[in-house]
Amino acid sequence: MSDNLGDSKRTGSSKKSFTQDKNDESATDSGISRSNPSSSQPPSQSDPPSPSDDVTLVGGSVGSDTPKVVHYQQQQSTFDESTLVNGDTSSQTYRGIHGGITTAFSSHDSRQAAAQARVSQLQYNHNRVALDRSINNASQFVHELRLENKARPVHYPVAEDPELDAKLNSRDSRIAIMRQKSVSPSPSSESSNFSNSPFQILKINFRLDPGSGDVVNNLDKTALSTFIDEKLSQVLRHLSSLKDRIDDTSSKVLVTGDLNSGKSAFCNALLRRTVLPEDQEPCTSVFCEIIDSHENDGVEEVHAVLIGSKYRHDDHRTYKTFQLSDLDELVYEAKTYSLLVVYVKDNRPPAQSLLRNGVIDIRLIDAPGLNLDSYHTTQLYSRQEEIDLVVFVVNAENHFTLSGREFISSAASDKNLIFIVVNKFDGIKHKDRCRTRIMQQLQPLSPETYKNADEFVHFVSSRNAMNGNSPDGGPDGGPDGGPDGNSDNPHPLGHPDFDRLEAALRGFILEKRSVSKLLPAKTYLCKLYSDLAALAEINERFYKEDRAAMQSELDEVSPRYESAVQASVRVNESIMKLIEESAQLAYDYSRNHIRAVINGVGQAPLGVPFKGYSDISDFARLTQERVINRILDSVSESEDYARQATASSIEGIRHVGREYLGEESLPATKFVPEAMYSRKRDLFQRQIDTTFSFGDFIDPNLESFCEVCGITLPSASTNAMVGAVFSKLWKTGLSGLVVIYGPQLLSAVTGIQSVASFLPDAVTTRVLPVTLLGVSVALPIYYFYKDAPRAYQRKVVRKIKRELENEDYQNVNSLRIAKEVRKVLNYPANDVSIGMNSIIESQSSKRAKLIGDMKKGESALRFYKDLAERVKAQGGLVDSYDLIGVD
Repeated sequence: MSDNLGDSKRTGSSKKSFTQDKNDESATDSGISRSNPSSSQPPSQSDPPSPSDDVTLVGGSVGSDTPKVVHYQQQQSTFDESTLVNGDTSSQTYRGIHGGITTAFSSHDSRQAAAQARVSQLQYNHNRVALDRSINNASQFVHELRLENKARPVHYPVAEDPELDAKLNSRDSRIAIMRQKSVSPSPSSESSNFSNSPFQILKINFRLDPGSGDVVNNLDKTALSTFIDEKLSQVLRHLSSLKDRIDDTSSKVLVTGDLNSGKSAFCNALLRRTVLPEDQEPCTSVFCEIIDSHENDGVEEVHAVLIGSKYRHDDHRTYKTFQLSDLDELVYEAKTYSLLVVYVKDNRPPAQSLLRNGVIDIRLIDAPGLNLDSYHTTQLYSRQEEIDLVVFVVNAENHFTLSGREFISSAASDKNLIFIVVNKFDGIKHKDRCRTRIMQQLQPLSPETYKNADEFVHFVSSRNAMNGNSPDGGPDGGPDGGPDGNSDNPHPLGHPDFDRLEAALRGFILEKRSVSKLLPAKTYLCKLYSDLAALAEINERFYKEDRAAMQSELDEVSPRYESAVQASVRVNESIMKLIEESAQLAYDYSRNHIRAVINGVGQAPLGVPFKGYSDISDFARLTQERVINRILDSVSESEDYARQATASSIEGIRHVGREYLGEESLPATKFVPEAMYSRKRDLFQRQIDTTFSFGDFIDPNLESFCEVCGITLPSASTNAMVGAVFSKLWKTGLSGLVVIYGPQLLSAVTGIQSVASFLPDAVTTRVLPVTLLGVSVALPIYYFYKDAPRAYQRKVVRKIKRELENEDYQNVNSLRIAKEVRKVLNYPANDVSIGMNSIIESQSSKRAKLIGDMKKGESALRFYKDLAERVKAQGGLVDSYDLIGVD
C-alpha cells in the first residue's frame, strides 16, 4: 500500500516551468500561483494570456516583453535561476492564492517580497537537507542499538503508562470495564510495579487483563529483546517514511475517522462535487487516493490497483481503469483492490481549489473507517506514517471513540497538529455541551491541537457545505445547480464554518509549508532523540549499577575461590600423605614378614612323616609344598594386613573429606576387602616353581651325623663349627682333600703304622684293615640312609631361598601389595577430590562469569555513554531548527 502511494506522486513532470516578468515578482515557497488552464472563464483582451499547464504567471503585464522562464525542481524544491526577481520597475498586477486582483505594488515592495521569498525558500531547503541528514543519523543510531540489542539485550524499563490510560480510557469507559469484570483486580496487579514510561516513540505497550498479575515484569531478557528489536525495526521504517515525506514535494492529506463519521462526505465537500459514494452504512472499504486529473493528461478516471501489485502510472499492467461512476461498486471490492487512484478535474480557480492550487500537488486520501476490520485498521495505522497531514473526522453524535483515541495517540508521535473535523454538528441539540466534551477529550490526546483549536478544530456539517446551506442544493444535485457539481461562480455560496475550515486547511498546507511538511519530521526526531537519550542513560545507569553489584559479588567470590583452592591443596596433600604412609606401611610389613618367614622356614621340623624310601617321591613333594605354603602364607598374611591398613586409611580419607565438604557431600561407597589381591596376576606372582632330584637327599651335616651316631656335641657352637668344617671338606672334593690334607693324612698313617708294629701281624694286616674299611663304608651309608629326610628338608629350603633371592620375591610382592593399597585408596581420594573440585569449579565459574560479564558490561557502558553523547548533540541540533520562522 505504501509503495502505491509513493509511486502515484511521481506521475507528473519533475520540472515545472514558471513564467516570470522582467520587472518584478512576488513569490514564496508556498505562494507561487499556477494558472488554471481549464478555467471556465474565457480570457478577455484585457486579461493576460492564459499560460500552458506547465508554466505559472508570477508577475507581469499584458504589454510586457517575452516572459522570463525559470524551472522549478520539484524533487529538490529549488529554482534553477539565481533569483526570482527579474523585470523593470513598472507596476503590475498579481493574482494570489486567494484569487482576485491585488493592488499594484511598487517596484521596491516587489523586490523586497521576492527577496523574502528567496530567503524563505533557501531556509526551507536548508532545513529539509538538515532534517534529511538528521534522519540518516537517527537511522544509524537505531541500527547500532539493534546490533547492541542482539549482542546484549537492552535493559528496557517495562512500564504501564497511566497517561496513555488517561488518553485511551475516559472515566465512563473505565467504569464500564469495572462493571463488566466479575472479579476485581488483585492488589498485586494494581500496585506500582510499573513506573511511568519515559518514552514516547520507543514505548512498548503491554496490554494485559487486570487479573493477569505481574506478567510483564516476569518476561526474560530474550523475550523482551524480541519486542525491542521489533520496535526498533518499526522506528527504522518510520524514519524511511519520514525521509520520503520531506523529500516529496507533494503533500498527502489523510482523511480518516470512525465508521459513519462522514469522511467521504467531507472529501466531497472539499472537492465541491460528489465523487466518492456516500451512504448511511459504511461504504468505503478501499483506500481512495484523489489526485488532480492534470497528472493523468486531464482525463477523469479510476485506477484500481490489485492486491499485491505496486502502482505505476505508466505501467497499465499494475492497475485496471474504470470510470468515476464505477466508484459506487469499487469501494466495496476490498478483497480485490488495495488502492483506488481517483483522478478528478477541479475547474475552480487555484484560489478556491485544494487539489489544483497552483503551488504544490496535494493528494487527498479517503481511508476506510476505523474498526471496519482489523486488517484495514492495521493498514490505516501503517499508512499514517506516510502522511503529511491527518484530518480526523469525528461524528458529533459519538464523540471520540476508543479506536479514535488510539489512532490519534499513535499519530501524535510525529504530528503535533491534527485537523479535527467534528462532522454532523448540525444535528446536535446541545452544541455547547458537545463542543466542551469533545475539547475535554482532545486535550490529553493532542495538546498542541487543543492549544490551537481555533485553527485545527472545526465543528461543521459536510452535507450543508455541499448544499450551500440549502437542504436541497441546486436542481441538478450540485451545489450550484450545475450538472457536474463544479461551480461556474468563483464565489459559490458555502457554509461559513466549512469555509473557515477549508481556509485553515489551505493555509496550513500551502502557506505554512514548513510546519505542515517539515515540522512532523522534526517533532518525531526530537521525540526519538529524547527517547534514545533516555534509553541510553537508563542503560548507562543500569550497567554502572550492575558493574558495582558484580564488583561487590566478585569481592565476595574471589576470597571464597582462593580459600577453596588453598583448602583443596591442603586436603590433597593430607590425603596423599595418608595414602603414601599406608602404602609404605604395607610395604615394610610385607617385606619384613616374608623375609622372616623365608629365613625361619628351615629351622623347625616341617612335620612331614617319612614312610620309607618306597614313598620317597611323595615325601619330597609334601616337603616342598610345606615349605612353599609357609612362604605363601606369609604373603597372604601381608595382604591381610594391607587390607586392614587400607580400610583404616579409607575411613581416614573420608573423615578428612567430611571436615571440608560436609557429612552428605561424599558418595556412599562400600569397601570390599576381599576384592583386593583377587586377580590372576596376584596369584601368579605368589606361586613358587621348583623341582627336586635325588641329590637333594644328600646333605652331610655334623650335627645330624652325631645325632644319627648317638654322639652328643659339647655345645651348639662347637657343633656348628665342626659341621661347618665337615661341610667344607665335603664340598672341597677328593682331589682337594688329597692336596690339602695329604701330608697330614700321610703322617697319621705313618703314626698308625708305627703303633701297629707293636700289634700282631694278623691284626694289623687282616683284621684292622678290613674293620676300618667296613666301618668307613658302612657308616656313611648308614648316615645317609638315616639323614635323608632331614637332608632333603635342609637342601630344599636352601634351594628355595636361593631361587627367591634370584627373583627378589619379597620385594616384588611387597611392592605389589603396596601398589594395591595405593590404588584402592585413590578411589575415596578421588571422591574427595571431586567434591573439592566441584566447589572450586563452582566458585571459579562464578568468578569467570562475573569477570566476563564485567568486560561485556564495560563494553556496553562505553557504547551507551557514547550513544547518549551523540544523541544529545544531534537532538540539540534538531531542536535548534527554526521551522516556524520560515513561513
